[in-house]
Amino acid sequence: MKPNAPDFSNRLVLVVDDDEHTRTLLKDLCETSGFRVAMAEDGVEAMEHLVKPERPDLVLLDLMMPRRDGFSVLKAVRETTGLAELPVIVLTAMGDMDGKIRGMELGADDYITKPFKLIELQTRINSALTVREYRRRLLDAEDELAQFRAVDPVTGAGTYSQLKASLDSELARSRRYGRPAACLMFGFDDYQGLRYQLGRDACDSYLAKAVQEARSVMRGADRLFRIDTDEFVALLPETDLPGARIVAERMLGLIQALPVEGPHGRLKVVIRFGGAVFPTDKVRTSEDLLREANKSFRALQASEQQKLLFDA
Repeated sequence: MKPNAPDFSNRLVLVVDDDEHTRTLLKDLCETSGFRVAMAEDGVEAMEHLVKPERPDLVLLDLMMPRRDGFSVLKAVRETTGLAELPVIVLTAMGDMDGKIRGMELGADDYITKPFKLIELQTRINSALTVREYRRRLLDAEDELAQFRAVDPVTGAGTYSQLKASLDSELARSRRYGRPAACLMFGFDDYQGLRYQLGRDACDSYLAKAVQEARSVMRGADRLFRIDTDEFVALLPETDLPGARIVAERMLGLIQALPVEGPHGRLKVVIRFGGAVFPTDKVRTSEDLLREANKSFRALQASEQQKLLFDA
């Protein structure tokens, strides 16, 4: 077996066929290959097996059966949440091209032709299970990558790509319940100079500590995003203008209290905060909220004396 290759021993195979001899033959062949086997005489019994707590890992499905045929079962499997990715190999008669084509259209993973041969059965089953396993691993890897992309690796804050969706969701909830929502924007003057004096690693460490301090005054429903190298946005549900000012003042005090030691002694770091609240005459959408918070934040750039400015 190749390194990291999936091990399919002891997987459960559901054999669905109305012919007892065929079911027994398939059962023997599957067990010879190390699989466990469950059996159903028709499509009705097959669906009963598919809703049991222990679902099969693969289905060998005859197409022509009484009560409920294999086409109906295959269609139901592909349309059912939790079953849609189940590997299904259809059993066809020699020369039954119509059955193979229709099975393919309904989402069959493969087919095997009667009469069965052990090596062919093993190959088809292992191939179908392998494809599904690697597809699952790929989806898991994509989910993990999406999660990684959704978090800034330096500070652990959310990313810019998440901000719009979070704003839209929060403002929709605010409209529904008639409650306010606030947006804070904060950043650092002369960030490039700070990074030059501290060095990359020390500057990243400082940013991580600053975000940690900011989060210490945030509630569980509040969210923090890094939208640029030196700019952050805090989304504060159920927060009015006075409440947002209090949060900003606490964040500012904690971040300013962090010691920042450069090669020639302690450095002065200037932090600016701006903010806006939904709803106001000027803030009706998520874009308005972010725009007004950004306006108040940018208005402070010309003055080191003023650290907080909010849109009224």
